Amino acid sequence: MEALDWPREYREFVHLFNSRDYFEAHEVLEDLWVVEVPPLKNYYKGLIQAAVALCHWERGNHSGARKLWLSARGYLRSYPPAFEGLRLSQLMQSLEELFQPLLEDPHTPHPPPCRTTHPLLELEEAPVREAV
Repeated sequence: MEALDWPREYREFVHLFNSRDYFEAHEVLEDLWVVEVPPLKNYYKGLIQAAVALCHWERGNHSGARKLWLSARGYLRSYPPAFEGLRLSQLMQSLEELFQPLLEDPHTPHPPPCRTTHPLLELEEAPVREAV
C-alpha cells in the first residue's frame, strides 16, 4: 500500500494536526472513526483524543486537556511502536513530555506549550501495520 492509499480522512488529520488545527483534525478523523472497526477504531479514537487534549490546553481548559490526554494515552499505548504509517512510540514520547507539567501539577494553570514544540506527524511511504 502506498502512502496515497491511506484514507483521505487520515491523511487530512495528519495535515491538520501538523498545522496545529487540532479541532478540525479531530473533526475530520471522527468521520473515519465512526465507520471503523477494531483495531483501527480505538487507534483513531486515541489520535482524536490527543488532538482534542491539545485543543483544550490551548483554550485554557487544563482539566479537559489532562483528562483527554490520559484517555488518549490509554488507547494508544496498546498499539505497537510503529502503526499505520506513524512512529507511534515517538509521538507518545513527545506528547508525554509535553503534557508532563499538567500531569505533575494539575492544580496550577499552565500556559500551553510553545506551538513549535508540538509534535509533528509524518506518514511513512510504506504503511506499517503490525499486529495489535
